[in-house]
Amino acid sequence: MIYNPPNNTHPIEKLLSRPWEGSIPAYREKTASVEKLSRDMHEVNPDYLLFHPIINSYQLIGFLMAYCFSWLFGQGFFFFTVVIFSYIFIKDFEYAALFLIAMLILFLIVFGFGSYLILRQIKNKKSYYNKIVLLKQTQQVAYYEHNRKQAPVFHLINYKDIVASVRRNNGVVYEALNLHVIDPKTNQTIQSINLEDMQLSPYDQWTFIRTYMERPADELPLDPRYAHACPTDISTSLLACADIAQEKKNKGLTGLRHEVTVMGWLRACTVSFLDLAEGNIYQSSANPALHPEVQRRLMWDGTNNPYNILPVTAERKAAFNNQNRKMKIKWYSGIAINVIWFVGSILYVMLVIA
Repeated sequence: MIYNPPNNTHPIEKLLSRPWEGSIPAYREKTASVEKLSRDMHEVNPDYLLFHPIINSYQLIGFLMAYCFSWLFGQGFFFFTVVIFSYIFIKDFEYAALFLIAMLILFLIVFGFGSYLILRQIKNKKSYYNKIVLLKQTQQVAYYEHNRKQAPVFHLINYKDIVASVRRNNGVVYEALNLHVIDPKTNQTIQSINLEDMQLSPYDQWTFIRTYMERPADELPLDPRYAHACPTDISTSLLACADIAQEKKNKGLTGLRHEVTVMGWLRACTVSFLDLAEGNIYQSSANPALHPEVQRRLMWDGTNNPYNILPVTAERKAAFNNQNRKMKIKWYSGIAINVIWFVGSILYVMLVIA
């Protein structure tokens, strides 16, 4: 087992409970919580339950900024080309033009670098998010710790050593669930997992985790309309991951079988950049369910799943192998229209200025 305690400093604020201590409370927002938790399930079976990584507002803002940077880079590159052409082939060269050219070069470097960072993320698929596996049979929790300048570090901790708390972010009323491991000798936190999901009640999230780990399968509430399995390795197809991003928004646009609907196609043509960006976040997350230490602890033979979750469909398997023709047509056409709008908006602004 690879075990290096991370340098986490998440504070223990409002303490909830420890595993196997006291009764499991009822869900506070039953319908909304069950739907949200069912959508967050990647896989649930007698061996482990796998949570999707969290997509938060900071990540979406980052991708929107990259889009804006790319647009401004396109505008700046157009200006730069016009200025160079004008002062080399048309007008007499003036030294004052060097200042304008230098400023344009600086402009291109700044906004081009922002675009480069996003392109590098899409290529390298590096993640900074916790994706958690709850190992029911062995009563353990597995996840990767992501550091910006290091390779992901795999952790496998005992479920009974966890302490749950609720953290409220500064300046907002939303609360999020934290899981901690405390050193009994020093009473200091040696590990923390911040689940970051502010769309879900942390009390309901902790109730769900405890129910899965401590109770029979029939006590775990799952809505089959949302709780459908995906292939364990979700890193093979950005387009399939983008479809998951649509489904998690509960738009009802793609269905469980990657069917192409008119509304789904229209969404791909209007906001495909963000859906693909979210899909890349799914792609980039290290997958603890595939780690050898997790695989070694699995005992289920893959049949007669007691949990109320829909199996992986043939269409979804094809989508994750990038072989679902209908889905590829939907996304490629959506991307093409986005590119036309992007380039067209730059040219339109240039024509207006001209």
